[in-house]
Amino acid sequence: MHTITTKKIVQALGAAALFGACMGVAQAQSNVTIYGRVDAGVNYQSGVQISGTKTGSQWGASGNEWGTSMIGVMGTEDLGGGLSAFFKLENGFNADNGVSNGSGLWTRRSYVGLTGSLGTVKAGKDLAIVNAIWDIDPTGQQAMSTSTLVNGRNWQGQNNMVSYQTPSFGGFSTTVTHGFGEVAGSFTASSNDGIAFTMVKPNYELLAVYDVQRDANGQYSSLYANSKDLILGGTLTIDKLKLFTGYENVSASAVTSGATKISQYWLGANYEVTPALTLIAAAYRNNVNAGVGSSSLFMLGANYSLSKRTLLYASVGTLHNSAGSNLTIETGTGATGANMNALYFGVSHSF
Repeated sequence: MHTITTKKIVQALGAAALFGACMGVAQAQSNVTIYGRVDAGVNYQSGVQISGTKTGSQWGASGNEWGTSMIGVMGTEDLGGGLSAFFKLENGFNADNGVSNGSGLWTRRSYVGLTGSLGTVKAGKDLAIVNAIWDIDPTGQQAMSTSTLVNGRNWQGQNNMVSYQTPSFGGFSTTVTHGFGEVAGSFTASSNDGIAFTMVKPNYELLAVYDVQRDANGQYSSLYANSKDLILGGTLTIDKLKLFTGYENVSASAVTSGATKISQYWLGANYEVTPALTLIAAAYRNNVNAGVGSSSLFMLGANYSLSKRTLLYASVGTLHNSAGSNLTIETGTGATGANMNALYFGVSHSF
């Protein structure tokens, strides 16, 4: 009995040592990172609606004017044979008051996936595919950006998501996504779909995105929420100058009263004065049907990098609403037909 017990103990110790060695290898192949960004400053906007046609100016502490404040955890594991697993958990918040953007613990991203020579698959929660517009927006989707004249339609999230991205073929890749509506008896109700084509070269980039967001009846009933969104555009880099152009068309065929279509166009440029200082100029214009009319947004900005992680920024702009439009730049509600001027400046620190 004593000999058998000793043998079992030796076997157990050997198994434990082997397990520990395997764990050591797995840990060596894994990588987990905590990351984030805090963006805060001061903003100003004129033409904010007080009541009816009465408007006033507003000063405030700002958060997320240049970019969303966030904190996240991401990780990867090498599975061998060119295959890796990855995850990302990310929460967005307002730095000026500490309040999360939206409900839940991970308000921006919470997904897991696999990537390898055949492409990338992921599932969970992510930003909607229309957020690819960031690459062809002269401001990088600041508070004054492509999102302003479509009331944030291209700034949405995507729940219950599965996606697939092809490998890059000479700079060309395709991404397709589907968000399950999870409504019994209907595959389309509350669902969303998207597809993006990108071509990325050293001196230019081309982008085409098509995104649909359906309501609880599977219809396109809200121009700024449940609608179809087509985005086309690109960039061209000439030495220190980067040029931007784009077109966006939003439509909601099931709207029974009011506007059903928006067309937006934009031009812009970034100029690298020094490796630390970049100047920004952009112009956006939309056309809305059903008698709403057109709106125009013009902005100038500057980004100054104090380091690789800390950025100072300042942007100024003006928004001209047509007689039937009440779009706003930063905060509050715009009075119909009112023009607005805006200014914001601050600091953004990444870690």
